[in-house]
Amino acid sequence: MPRFEYQARNKSGKEIKGIVDGVDESAVAKELISEGIIPLSISRYTEKQKAMGKLMAFLKLEYPSLQDLTFLARQLHSLTKAGVPIVRAAHVVLDSAKNYRLKIALMEVLANLEGGQSLASSFKQHPLIFPPLMNALVNVGENTGSLDEVFGQISVHFEREVATKKQIAAAVRYPITVLVIVGVAIIVINVLVIPAFARFFSQFNATLPLPTRMLIATSNFFVNYWYILVAGIIAAVTLFIMWLRTAKGRRTWDKLKLSFPYIGEIFQHSLLARFARSFSLCIRTGVPLLEAIVLIAKTTDNAYVSEQIITMRTYIEHGESLSVAATRTGMFTPLVLQMLSIGEETGEIDKLLDEVADFYEQEVDFNVKRLGDAIEPILICIIAGLVLILALGIFLPMWDIWKVAVGK
Repeated sequence: MPRFEYQARNKSGKEIKGIVDGVDESAVAKELISEGIIPLSISRYTEKQKAMGKLMAFLKLEYPSLQDLTFLARQLHSLTKAGVPIVRAAHVVLDSAKNYRLKIALMEVLANLEGGQSLASSFKQHPLIFPPLMNALVNVGENTGSLDEVFGQISVHFEREVATKKQIAAAVRYPITVLVIVGVAIIVINVLVIPAFARFFSQFNATLPLPTRMLIATSNFFVNYWYILVAGIIAAVTLFIMWLRTAKGRRTWDKLKLSFPYIGEIFQHSLLARFARSFSLCIRTGVPLLEAIVLIAKTTDNAYVSEQIITMRTYIEHGESLSVAATRTGMFTPLVLQMLSIGEETGEIDKLLDEVADFYEQEVDFNVKRLGDAIEPILICIIAGLVLILALGIFLPMWDIWKVAVGK
């Protein structure tokens, strides 16, 4: 059946647009009018238009953020809870979508819904827009008739994901800022400060101490061969990115991040909180256990942790319990393992995992706030080291020059 693109006004007078299947323009117009929508224009939706829409979505590179998906889920929760049919609800969220790629995807989802497909299967056709976990939960909601509840839980889950990512960003922002400032200070010292002292010392034709000669040699390299440094940094960054794009490199780096002093603990607690929250949500909404494990592994942005979660599925398939499978991975803390064990005994895994998630989210928040206090001694040591090197390199020759002047 051919597709038609339309522009129309809904009952509130707001202009909307979408794509529907129909025999011809008049049939589409009658269908829209029967739904209380006044068509303004109807045209045949060709494959060329579809390709152009996808090209425009590709050129506008930004994918929908978690905030976009949170807003989408919250809207769908409110609309389905109020009894609004899913097709009309899709019209509403399409009108309010701001991300271009999300809008294009929702237009195709709407067309699929009007063509008789389910919402979950429509979402599944856009895996880069709608996360696998969201697709699975929507599928459960459609099969159980509890879409409103599922969308409510998805919105809460995404809100917590956003909060956790902000905590992680705050955790790494301070160390990165410190490293950038130290790097800028080193460049300024080598390019501006040391050359001025080198010109001053050269006037005396004296033999300079080793620390001074090392500082001047480093400064000369900075000034005269800066392009080699820039090329080396670019090459190192490029090779590092290429290494990260390999499966082994990504896994090694993600595992290494968890062992960083102090920050690694924040990463680990954040991942445990997200695991517990996602697992709890899957169990509460009725997603099968093995499927839930795969979904959580796919949505985890740490390759090493994702691999460990997948191994849990293998152990469970061989007859192990959930808590035993989690213990065998060696990744989970005693708190998580105890809660899983107790949850299996009491049948309340979802509630206990929520408590685990709450605990680790609080831990992440507390550790992020203490991060400045933990890094401050390191920063002081770095600055002290720089000052010591400068003092040895600059004041030692000045002391020698002063002794020579006094001796004369």
